[in-house]
Amino acid sequence: MKNSGPESLSNFQIVSGLMTQRRMVRNFAQEPLSPDQARSFINLARSSPRAGNTEGIRYSLLENENTDSYWEITLDENTKESFPWPGLLNAPTLIIVWVNPNSYLQRYAEDDKKKTGLGEDERNWSTPYWWVDGGMAAMSILIAAESDNLGSLFFGIFSHEEALKKEYSIPEEYKSIGTIAIGHPAKHQRASKSTLRGRATLDELIF
Repeated sequence: MKNSGPESLSNFQIVSGLMTQRRMVRNFAQEPLSPDQARSFINLARSSPRAGNTEGIRYSLLENENTDSYWEITLDENTKESFPWPGLLNAPTLIIVWVNPNSYLQRYAEDDKKKTGLGEDERNWSTPYWWVDGGMAAMSILIAAESDNLGSLFFGIFSHEEALKKEYSIPEEYKSIGTIAIGHPAKHQRASKSTLRGRATLDELIF
């Protein structure tokens, strides 16, 4: 986030600026991140909320030429030729966010949580909090990237999950909530058609 006098801004103003400036970037410059920059974003995500402080979130960190295998798996040659966002493939960093439902069952089977019954079966969770927690961790990374004047994009991996798990030796019990591309935004950005849908007003959002 760029500002002329951060010392004069309140915490709310800083967070507000990051939230309102953040956009999904689909066209990246061919410029690497600084060493350990992406790791620092993942480190910040460790502070995001987690049900029962469950340690059920993991990450695949792919940087520079190590991103090539990701695109080889998720984009075949025919798809790559017609892919509408070729600049996305320039992103120097990809972070796949993985969650483990079994970690939540184990945590909620412990003495201080056992009475909830949530440690017995995934079906007992009316809200599967591994997805919630994974989403909050992903948002933390998006905001961290914005704070470092970087662009980012969150997107799903859909039918490619099993192939990616095999490629990166991810244990079978993990499930992905999606991938985050991070890098320096290219000068030209083409907006997604989804941006044409306006936003609901604040009053419309509150029951």
